[in-house]
Amino acid sequence: MARHVNAPVTRVVVIGTGIVGLNVGLRLLREGLQVDFVDPRPPGSGASYGNAGVIAVEAAVPTGMPSMLSGAPGFLLRQQGPIVVKPAYFLQALPWLVRFLSACRPHRVEQISTALHSMTRFALEEYERLFADLGLDDDIRRTGALMLYHTPASFQGAQAAIQLRRRRGANIEILGEKEVRDLEPASGPVHRGIYFPDYASLDSPQLLCRRLAERASTLGAIFHEAEVRSIVVAGGRPVSLHCSDGRELRLDGAAVIIAAGAHSKGLAADVGCDVALDTERGYHVEIANPNITLGRPVLVSDGAFFASMMQGRLRLAGTVEIAGLQREPDWRRADRMVDRARIAFPDLRATEWTRWMGFRPSMPNSLPVIGASPLVSHAYVACGHGHLGMTLGAVTATLIADAILGRDPMLDQNPFAPRKLRSFNPRIHDARAHRSTHSPKGNKPCNSSNTRP
Repeated sequence: MARHVNAPVTRVVVIGTGIVGLNVGLRLLREGLQVDFVDPRPPGSGASYGNAGVIAVEAAVPTGMPSMLSGAPGFLLRQQGPIVVKPAYFLQALPWLVRFLSACRPHRVEQISTALHSMTRFALEEYERLFADLGLDDDIRRTGALMLYHTPASFQGAQAAIQLRRRRGANIEILGEKEVRDLEPASGPVHRGIYFPDYASLDSPQLLCRRLAERASTLGAIFHEAEVRSIVVAGGRPVSLHCSDGRELRLDGAAVIIAAGAHSKGLAADVGCDVALDTERGYHVEIANPNITLGRPVLVSDGAFFASMMQGRLRLAGTVEIAGLQREPDWRRADRMVDRARIAFPDLRATEWTRWMGFRPSMPNSLPVIGASPLVSHAYVACGHGHLGMTLGAVTATLIADAILGRDPMLDQNPFAPRKLRSFNPRIHDARAHRSTHSPKGNKPCNSSNTRP
């Protein structure tokens, strides 16, 4: 039975036009709500642009595993591995790292895995429903995915994750070298492979974002090109958004949904949510004319990156670098993936490629934050999806829609619920709101024209 809602929401403002924000907004449009999107860049230009395009329905394994507790000094200090922390950012990242290591304890890993599985098991089902409604069935490839392990040591090191997946009921097949080559002829010598038949993938994550934005526009969504710096709260609810150029977007009773990816932490704090968010900088390389073709995404486990065909090019995407939002990219990490891909795929021709770096919005416990603010009404958070933003975009949209419309959720939301920010002071926010509502006439609202994405 749906719970009673005191003040029904008829309009929402979604901050962020990545895969999560677009899914949320589009779902609410289909529910009959009015939707505005606010983002300084075109839809799908952030982390959603550069990911591996995998819908990982068996991804019930957190980034932090028990083996990392004993190996913490090594993976924190070495600068050549798949997970690195830049020395200049270490002190700033320390609170996040402490929580990350705490989440690596065996009992916490089991709890986190169970919570992740509760969402990922619906991932493909929710996307298929969305795509069927929107006529976008051709955007998804149901080819499964393959993980390669080139040495006995790397396969042995994966046993804990394999068993964790099996405890969650994952549909996986262990393959020998011949079976791997039969499935993916471009692969070189391997020790073992793991095939995930239920995985799906996309030919272009950015193109999907653009199509979702176009469909949202045809359904009446308004796109505002603006960077939101803060949310003003008064009377226990958000009243306006302050933009980076000094302009103001008044909400006029609309609910606000924070889906700004790596930039969500401060905005969540504005509505009383403690989001322990930091960023994992991920890299990708796209190789033109690679001379090989893959039938599905292939994870090269020894290099911790996915190789996937995208619009005729080979994209290598992965690695984890903890270095914040301001530091320059370390392009050596991208080039290193090319070197490892040449080993994994001996016939690969890599003479021409482009490089990209983006920011995964990551929580230390690998669990996204989804739900209503515990302190401010008409304020919701949908961020922190880490490596699973593409996978969980449609499921997140359903959870947010259930919360806004007062319906019983499709799954237990407690593991993902926003926590109260202890330092939140409503009086300060009320004072800021008073000043903003009496601002000079020259403080114009952010552009609200119905722009096409």
